[in-house]
Amino acid sequence: MWRSREDTGQTVAQSRVPAELSVIDESAIASAIPSPAVANLNISKSSKVHIGPKFVSVTQNVQNAETLKGRFLGLELVSTKQARRLRCSVAVFVCWALVVASALVIYLVYVALPNQQFRLDIGLNETWYLRRGDWQAMNPYNVRFLHLPVPKVIIGHSAANYCNQRYRCIEQMIIIQQDHLRRELSDIGPNFLVGGNGFIFEGRGANVHGAMVGSLNSRAISIMFMGNYIHDQPDSKQFEHLNVLLDVLVREGVLRQDYTLVGHCQVNFDTISPGPHIMTQLELPLPKYLWQVIKNSSRTERLSCAAALIVLIVCVALIAYFSVMTSKTKEEDRAPHEWRITREMWLARPYNYTYYTYDFEPLLLVVIQNTVGPQCHRFQACAAELRNLQGWFINDMGYDIPYNFAVGNDGRVYENRGWSVEGAHTRGYNRCSMGIGFLGDYRGEMENHAVVTPEQENRTQLILAEGVKLGYLRRDFLVVGAKDISDSASPGSNLYNAIRRWPNYDHQNRFKGLSCEQIHEKYKDTPLYEVPKDI
Repeated sequence: MWRSREDTGQTVAQSRVPAELSVIDESAIASAIPSPAVANLNISKSSKVHIGPKFVSVTQNVQNAETLKGRFLGLELVSTKQARRLRCSVAVFVCWALVVASALVIYLVYVALPNQQFRLDIGLNETWYLRRGDWQAMNPYNVRFLHLPVPKVIIGHSAANYCNQRYRCIEQMIIIQQDHLRRELSDIGPNFLVGGNGFIFEGRGANVHGAMVGSLNSRAISIMFMGNYIHDQPDSKQFEHLNVLLDVLVREGVLRQDYTLVGHCQVNFDTISPGPHIMTQLELPLPKYLWQVIKNSSRTERLSCAAALIVLIVCVALIAYFSVMTSKTKEEDRAPHEWRITREMWLARPYNYTYYTYDFEPLLLVVIQNTVGPQCHRFQACAAELRNLQGWFINDMGYDIPYNFAVGNDGRVYENRGWSVEGAHTRGYNRCSMGIGFLGDYRGEMENHAVVTPEQENRTQLILAEGVKLGYLRRDFLVVGAKDISDSASPGSNLYNAIRRWPNYDHQNRFKGLSCEQIHEKYKDTPLYEVPKDI
């Protein structure tokens, strides 16, 4: 800012900053300029005329050109005062980006990732080790995971039937799980179970909170010997394979290197589990002290503006991924056979049959029905559904599951009563027909109805071809729906429309209203249709 004053006719210039400028007095300049010589001056119709000297004051704003030097994120920068706000905004953005990125990382590590836990597969691939899928375990109602590694192993026994054969032990596993579910334990109680001949079964699993020893469940792996070892005698393979299991658990970080092994009765004085015959063996080879110390460390690095933006994008992408992914992995659908499942394979209850179809074999009639029950798309689910269905018929109806064979939504054929056994599927025709039940509700008008798949149709044709080959069915047998010969809505519109396209479907409805004797007498020597020789 400039300021001027008069002092004895002299001009003084002052400035707050050094500059080679001077302030000139307008009156001094006017007296120094000679007056112009004007002889004649004609002015007409003009109001903007000035005669004599005229001075115009010019005000000039001189911008402060002061510069600032400094470093920003390691770079040498030169900026003016006007750039200060931009620099401040960038710094604020970087700070907020780091804060948000840190919060997202904390959420990802401590919230999102820990919630995505799954049952640990310990990688034990032995013929005597059976995972949950191998013994057809039902899905748990609730799962809680352990904080690994744990310091204890607690041994108990089931105080139930002893078993030393694979399928008998599988039956015991299913019985134990059902008993524990009825007791509202959410799943089978122990983490692992040991049967005779060294069969070891995955119960809840290695990293799942057990339900066998009360308050110690969160700090121990529970192992149950199947049987009552107050009377039953353990065998050497049980302890040999148990030692292998414990070694694997230490190796996988489930057990601490200095874990301790105790009997159930040593931590709960109200029980004698696992029985004296097991307790006498616990002092021999079981306690082990192996090393397993794992330490994790984390480091924090300084982030630049670009790095902060990248971290934000990565964190958001990871959180979105873990938010939309399913909490369960799809388990492998393993079955004892590719498509033909025997009664023993799906653990059917034994039943003594007294009525057979010998008098009318080879049979010429196959009746298709649907069970109007839940669908099943995996072997374990179909086997469980058949066991439930069989249990209902035996307990409530007084007879075994009514079909000769069943077809699951997984495309497998499950033996029910089997060949030559009289079914209970279609009143009046059971003695002279074979019944096939499709699991599910195939009524197209119902919500969530089942749909017939090509695999189901192909596998059904395979079992029918087996019947022809073994002499249980005539080469020219015919297929009908239950509604064709009885007062029923079965097999449902979807399945009914499918079988009507089969080449051996009875479009003439030959059998309705006839008894088995009449059908046999009328068609025993009469070909129903011409069968190609290569079939």
